Formats: sequence, structure tokens, C-alpha cells
Amino acid sequence: MVLVRYGTMQDRTTVYRDIFMASPQAMAIFDADGRLVETNAAFKALLETRHIVCHPDMTVSHFVSSEVWHAPVLLLSGCGPGSVSCSYLISSPDGQNVDLQLRTMENGDSIVTLSDASEEAADRARLRDLIATRTQQLIASEERLSLIANEVPAGIAHIDKDFTILYANTRFARAYGITPAQMIGKNAYDILHPHTMEQSSRFFEQARRGMVVDFEMRVELPEQKFKDVRTLLRPEKPSVGDVIGFYLVSIDVTRRKATMRALMQSQKMDALGRMASGISHDFNNLLTIILGNLLPLTERPDCDGITEDFLMPAISAARRGSALTKRLVSLARREQFDARPTDIGEAIREIYSLLQSSVPSTLTINLRQTAALPSAVIDRAQFEMAILNLVLNARDATDGRGQIDITLGTYTLPPAEAEVSRLPAGNYISLSIRDNGCGMSEDLTEKIFEPFFTSKKGAGSGLGLSMVYGFVEQSNGTIHVNSRLGQGSEFTILLPSVDLAPEAYSAPLLPDISEPLPMEPPQNGTALGLALLVEDDADVRRALCRKITSFGLNVLEAANAQDALDVLGLVQGITAVISDLDMPGDMNGIALAHYLKNAHPDLHVVLMSGKPAHLHQDIWPADVPFLKKPFSKEELIETFAPLTSTPATSHTPSEDLFAK
Repeated sequence: MVLVRYGTMQDRTTVYRDIFMASPQAMAIFDADGRLVETNAAFKALLETRHIVCHPDMTVSHFVSSEVWHAPVLLLSGCGPGSVSCSYLISSPDGQNVDLQLRTMENGDSIVTLSDASEEAADRARLRDLIATRTQQLIASEERLSLIANEVPAGIAHIDKDFTILYANTRFARAYGITPAQMIGKNAYDILHPHTMEQSSRFFEQARRGMVVDFEMRVELPEQKFKDVRTLLRPEKPSVGDVIGFYLVSIDVTRRKATMRALMQSQKMDALGRMASGISHDFNNLLTIILGNLLPLTERPDCDGITEDFLMPAISAARRGSALTKRLVSLARREQFDARPTDIGEAIREIYSLLQSSVPSTLTINLRQTAALPSAVIDRAQFEMAILNLVLNARDATDGRGQIDITLGTYTLPPAEAEVSRLPAGNYISLSIRDNGCGMSEDLTEKIFEPFFTSKKGAGSGLGLSMVYGFVEQSNGTIHVNSRLGQGSEFTILLPSVDLAPEAYSAPLLPDISEPLPMEPPQNGTALGLALLVEDDADVRRALCRKITSFGLNVLEAANAQDALDVLGLVQGITAVISDLDMPGDMNGIALAHYLKNAHPDLHVVLMSGKPAHLHQDIWPADVPFLKKPFSKEELIETFAPLTSTPATSHTPSEDLFAK
């Protein structure tokens, strides 16, 4: 690098002027009076492209005017009091913009510099377009997010650390009967129910401390509405610093929990039904033994002294046990269900007088029908029993004072409710029974349909509402209860109308048993024939033998089907076979009956069981009557009536009986 040293001021001035003139930056100098003093080549070249001519009399104020440039001259900055520089933008219609900078020196001279601002203006235009585009994209994104937030099946809110609501979507605000705009800026304690805040405050506090929280609870909403809600809390925490708030997402799980409760209730009832079916068999066998031994004692002349005081109460208790067993197995859905199209309104009106006579005069029963009703496919007898049970429960809940409202109408079950009830959507008949009695707590309403559960102290078997539940379920309907302590209870039953019922209605599951005139036992001591009793329980067999022989049949015994076939192969003259359904071995009573009806059609075959009659008709032998244990002597006589009207053909053993 070579340093050139100029000795005189004149030399330095010459150098500065040469630099000024050769500079690529367009520059001009105006004196303290504002008149043009000097311009460089770049300045002149730029003005020539704009067809502007400079003359010595041009002042600086005139130079920055739109009159010279034939275009708008925009002041960008400066030119205020005490300012030493100003910035202008000369905006040309053709887009060739010019940047003009004016700087005032200490001696009063002014230096003007010109720069081509077209590229800069283009950059600014591109920047403006980019900002506008990004702004529109941001607005569209916010609109999409807002749409999503408002349409998702959840309540969403943004809450700061002081519990001020910063954001709420439509669903969250609608739950409290207001709009999001009315909710934003309010404190959560002013919006949410005090009970909700009390139960959830500890979870909110955990979220304020930076924890991720999930919990479920029942929240109370305006107008005494309740919902089961799962809530997710996520803390809002900047990259550096403390938690400044949290986000809240609430999901309504009321329907899901109702579905789960209904499923669990259904599974519980099914399990209890299967259990009841098994218990009833053993229980009815015990009752058969008890009654079979007690009843003959009442006919002995030497027992007159103890019959009324001891035997009759015991027999009555055994028969009540038999009735209780029948009620128990009915809720197992094993009993015969004779479903037919039924006019519900007519059925209610027919038992209305019975209902009134079942309650005291201080209790009023009001019957109201709100619309013409289609028919429903139900078992009318079980329907009437269900209504009677509900009315008697209402009587007890009111202590026999007040009123019971029975309302009939139609109801269209929407898909959402149908999903919860696991029923097809469509038209249903609605039957509600409401009382103004003591009501029930929420915990109690969840248990009332369970077998043997009762809230009546010292009374009630706990099977009434279970039977109602079983009837409704068999009818492909649903039942629910709405009750609060001190405000009465309302039971609502939905029964499907005929358009939702199967085309073919189920006939009785067992063949109809004819009802001949009761047969009296022979008075001359002659026997009606020889019967074979097939029963695996020795005590039951002994009691039944005594009962069968009492009206003129001689009895042979067998413990199972194979023994019965062996006896039939060895003994001639057997006219009747009475067999239990369930027996040990490879052949049960049904299979034995089929075999006997095919191999020996002249035999009079009777089946009996302590279990409910749940077999399908297509596997039941034709023309085979059924006796439900424990059965009375009269029922047994009626079952054997054909032996008195048609002479029985004696059975002859055949080799095929020994094939097994």
C-alpha cells in the first residue's frame, strides 16, 4: 500500500473533487442559499433517464418537488425541527422509483444523493404481498382451528393461573347456557357450579403446578342437569418460566357410562337368571319331597289333631316356596313367553279397576293417554303383572296417600338413545308410572332391579321389580327410573310397536296340554295300569311313587334312562312312563321321550322337571305333557286322563331296547 501525501490544501481539494465526480453514487451539492452548486456524472446520468434538466438557478426545495420529477415525492423521514437529514421516495408510474436523501452540513451546504429504489420497492411490494398472503393463511388457519374446536365432541377452554377464562369453544360455553364471548374474561368460579369447582379444585391446582391431569367426575350444570365428564388438564408453560395457565378438555362420557351400566346390568341379570335356573331344579325337588310326604298325612284319620296346627301351615309354606321359585325363574327368561300383538291402552283400561281396588281410597290413580297407540307384541299376562307390581310399589312409596299418574303415549327412539339401550331406533309405546312418594337416592336406583334387593323393611321378596325388568327385556323394550329423594319416582317403559316386532310371533315354547275333566281315582280298588317312574333322586322318587300309587297306578322305579330301557325290556304291561328331564348318563328325559314315542307309540309318556320350561318346541316330543315340580295330585290326575279314555296296549319287550 502506497501512501500519497499532499502538501497543500489545493492538492487535497483537487483530489476530493475528483473522487466526487467519479463516484457511482449520484450526488449534487447545494449551497447555504439552497442553490445548485455542483453535480457529478452519475447524478446527471440518472436525471437524463428521467428527462430532467438541471440549471444553476434550481433550488433544493424545487428539486425535491413533484413538479420537477413529474411524479409523487413522498417524505419518508426527517425534515423536522433540528433535523439534518431527510429521506424521500419518488414514486414513478412506470415503477422506476428513486430514493432521495438530503443531508445538511455544518456550513449550511446540502448534499443530495439519488439511488435507484426500483428493486427495493419491488422487495417491499413482495414483502407486502407475502405479509398479506401469510395473514390470509393465518386467518384461514384460525378459522379452521375454530371450526374444529367448535365441532369436536368435547368442551375446550384456556384458563390462566388466576382461573380467568381466556378461550372457550362453543360446546363448553353452551353447556352453561351462554356463548363463548360471554364466557371469555370471566373467572371460572363465576361460571362453573360451586359443587364442580369444589370437586375439581385439587386437579386444577395440580395443573397449575405443571402436572398433566386426567380425571372423571359428575358435574352439575344449570337447571339441575348432571353429566358424567372426563376432563384432561394440560399446563401452559413457556420454554423458560413458571406455568402461566392450563388448557382444559372435557369429554361427555354420560352415554358411554350409561351403556356400560346397561351392559353390566344385563350381564348381571343373565348370570342371576342362569343361577336361578339351576337352583330352582334342586329347590323344586326338595319341595316335591316335602309335599309328597306331608299331603298323605292329612288323609290319615289319626292325624286330625295335628293337621290344622302343624301339617297345613307346613304345606302352605311349601306351596309359597313353590310360588317363589316360579317368580324367581321367570326373571331368568326361561318361562314360557306367549307374545302376541296387544292393544296396550285396552289392557291398561281392563286392569284399571283391579289397580284401584289394590290401593287405599286415600291414594288416587290417574290414567291418561296422549295419543292413539299402535299395538305392541307382548305377553299380556306378564304385562298386567308388571303394571300391578309397579303400582303396588308406588302405593308403598306414598304410604297410601297422594296420587299415581299412569301416562300412555308414543315415542320415537332416536339413534343415539337406541345405541345406549341397545335397541333398534323407531316407534315405541311409552308407559310411565309416576308417584309423589318418598323417592330414591341415586345409589338406590341403580340396585332396584336386582333380584332379592328390597328397601322395604321387614316386607317384600325383592323380586317384583326384577320380574318387571325381565318382562320388559323379553318384550325387546327398555325401562328406566327417574327419582330423587323427597320428589317421587317415575318408571318409564318403552315397548316396541308392531312395526319393530318380528314378522312371526313366538308361540308357546311347550306344546299345549289338553285340559280334560279331572279324573277321580278308582273307587273299586282296580289299578289303571303299570307306570315306570324315571327319577335320579331317591327321595323325590319315593315321594312321587306314593303320589302316583294313590290314584290307582302301580309303579316301577328307574334311576336313569338306561335303567328305564332295561326295565322296559324285561317287564311287560307298562302303560305309562314318567321321566325327569335332567338325569345322569348319555340320555336325558327329552331323548328318552323321543325314543319311546318312536319305538312304542302306545306308551303314555310324561315329562317333569323342577327347572323352568325353556326348551324349544322343535326339540320337544309331540303330544308329551309336562309337569312342573312340585305338582299337585289334581295336576297328576289330569295328565293321566288319556289312560281312562283310550285302552292302553301292553308293551312287549323287543330286542332293540338292549341295543345300547
